[in-house]
Amino acid sequence: MKKIPKYRFQYLGYDINKLKLIGEGHEGKVYMLPEDKVLKVFHNPNSCKRQLEVLLSAKNSRFFPTVFDFDSYSIIMSFVYGSTLSFYLKQNNINKHLSLELVKLIDELKRLGFTRLDMRLGHIFLQPDDTIKAIDPRASYERIQPYPKSMLQGLHKHGDLRDFFNYIKHDYPDYYKNWRKMISKDLGH
Repeated sequence: MKKIPKYRFQYLGYDINKLKLIGEGHEGKVYMLPEDKVLKVFHNPNSCKRQLEVLLSAKNSRFFPTVFDFDSYSIIMSFVYGSTLSFYLKQNNINKHLSLELVKLIDELKRLGFTRLDMRLGHIFLQPDDTIKAIDPRASYERIQPYPKSMLQGLHKHGDLRDFFNYIKHDYPDYYKNWRKMISKDLGH
């Protein structure tokens, strides 16, 4: 009788043993492919299906990677350049352009019908052209988060929350007022 291997190594025609691992998270591993693409391999098919649904619903959005191919355990998508905002903000202060980009990202999540209007700073990448892209959208339709709590807590942790609010107050007065009130309550201020 032929023995079935415990682990799969082939995904969408690629042997992951021959690829460079560039990231590992809660739901899977990400490998670099040629032509500015990555292969994300998930631990379970439900996680893959949920992330694929989100990425396909956001296929025309400038804020998310493009999907090229998929199967039940993996997705080939565009590589996201740049550094995470967590890393960037350790060496730099937030500026107005970046602040407005973050608000536009939350507006986009709302436009896409996401119920989780939030994204961790570690999942937001500052691109070489000063725009941002988000990776690893999780629980976008399952979890209800009406304002960007994790994002604002991350800005608070880096000491950039006050500047962020000052930058958005004139362009987005409603967000400024509502988010300040909500994060103050969550931070216990």
